[in-house]
Amino acid sequence: MTTETQQTRVLLSGNQTGGVIAMAESRVPAGWEGPPPHRRDFDETFYVLDGDLTFQLGEELVIAGPGALACAPGGTMRAVANRGERPARYLRFSTPAGPAPEPSAAGPRIGERGDLDRARRLPLDRRHVNVLLRGDESGGRIALMDNFIGTGGSGPPMHRHDFDELFCVLEGELTFRLGDELVTRRAGGHAFVARGAVHTFANFGASPARTLIVCTPAGFERYFARIAAELAGEQVPEWALEPWPEVTKVGPPLGG
Repeated sequence: MTTETQQTRVLLSGNQTGGVIAMAESRVPAGWEGPPPHRRDFDETFYVLDGDLTFQLGEELVIAGPGALACAPGGTMRAVANRGERPARYLRFSTPAGPAPEPSAAGPRIGERGDLDRARRLPLDRRHVNVLLRGDESGGRIALMDNFIGTGGSGPPMHRHDFDELFCVLEGELTFRLGDELVTRRAGGHAFVARGAVHTFANFGASPARTLIVCTPAGFERYFARIAAELAGEQVPEWALEPWPEVTKVGPPLGG
């Protein structure tokens, strides 16, 4: 047990997204016992940046390392703790965003039952395109991808679509066209695109970039799943065979 506390920084508030999504970064010390299990009315999606974290999701215990993701849909019992020997850092996405009352305890904290040995480590599949959370796993409310973006100005043409999109740059840097604004975001930065807004992005840097792409509502992850299957020479998974939301091209790629 540690007497050190969690440090949380709000990166994107509900006021900035029309209440669609909020994002925060938390740092927790080694041995952090976390809150007791509790329920929330909204979804919480956790993406681990550093260290190992243990999550209670309903009755299941899972361990997530860097690059892994844990999701607690609205109403699900949830808790998080760092039972390891190193500090940990993670992103938390709340959908929808908004003020939330303090959770009430609904059981002992993670590890207090002596049941950590039953925790399952989440697998990590590092590909060029990684679908980490699908709509059929979140009630259709949110999807999340972890994608690598090659150099040389690679990126899609200017486009718009009827879902909100959040980019969180993890490595390298990306240049975004957001309407008439041109911005560059380096590792640790983000760009939010409201549904219907014209946008695109590209990597003009010397090194590959890596970004989380969060879509709400879900559906566009099917497009990324088909790309991932094609790149890997694999069969498209059955869940990705349904149509994805329409994307309207309105201009050339950046630099095109």
